[in-house]
Amino acid sequence: MFPLAPNAKEEFFKKYGVHWTEFARLTYFDLVKWTVVDPMHNLLLGVAKTQWYGQWIKTKTLRPNTEKFERELDFIHKFMQTYESPLWAGHLPLRVGEPAGGSLTADEYKFAVTGPWAIIMPIVWERFLGEAEREHATAMARWQRHGKAHGEPEPSPRMVKGEDTNFLRFATTLKMIVGRSIRRDSLPRIKKLLEDYLLDFREIYGESEIMPNHHWAVHCPDQLEDYGPVYNFWAFLTERLNKILKNLNSNNWTGGELEVSMMREFHRNAAVDSTLHQLLHSAGEFQSQPITFESQFIRTLVERNTNMEARGTVQDASQAGEQ
Repeated sequence: MFPLAPNAKEEFFKKYGVHWTEFARLTYFDLVKWTVVDPMHNLLLGVAKTQWYGQWIKTKTLRPNTEKFERELDFIHKFMQTYESPLWAGHLPLRVGEPAGGSLTADEYKFAVTGPWAIIMPIVWERFLGEAEREHATAMARWQRHGKAHGEPEPSPRMVKGEDTNFLRFATTLKMIVGRSIRRDSLPRIKKLLEDYLLDFREIYGESEIMPNHHWAVHCPDQLEDYGPVYNFWAFLTERLNKILKNLNSNNWTGGELEVSMMREFHRNAAVDSTLHQLLHSAGEFQSQPITFESQFIRTLVERNTNMEARGTVQDASQAGEQ
């Protein structure tokens, strides 16, 4: 391994605009091509969330109902109550789009965009677009009479014709991208649909609403060409492992004790699984004994208990005193 010249890392940054990495020593290393944009964060928590929350919820395009009038979100909620899907496909909060519904996860965005929203959004636009256009015409007339002279900003339409059609482009693109298998000859269609969606997004909402995720999404078809279906490289697996680690009982230990607690939790679960497996294989022995399987299972766990489970307890202190 040859040493770097003085200031070589600074010169590398000035030339390429990225910080030095040891991988740069490899002549075949392509930093751009081999930097993977995670589809889970980019498409689901990025593009899909921007469309739903950024353009429809925050802007009041989709509104909760009132006592007198049925509005867009209530219309969607009524549809979702009748929408049936298999358990593995997922579900949405009952009050999705409202504060009571909370924030959606990546799994929920995937389910919603490729399923119920692709069905209901065109119906919502057909049902409520006329009302939104009349509201905008009234606001524009008021602005022309009074607001324009006082320097007030021009009113923006709450709903725009074509938003639902453009959303269907994105839903179709996402449906193809998140498939467990994908054909190479479908990549040009994915790229065309995605580009059409992004161009219409800019046309409808303005260039200021374009986010970095919209640019990064353009690289997704190339990544599918290089790495195959998204199940090979997206972050769902690592995020679920993080959730498992987060839910492990750490007993509030810090300063290095967290690793010990996690290992102890793993050992405890392994011991329970091993005990249960052994007892299941010898279950016939209990049929002639006046003891239930559950009682024997608990007794075996107690007998196998070790001192490592007693750390920091009264039992631990008493054992230390005996020593």
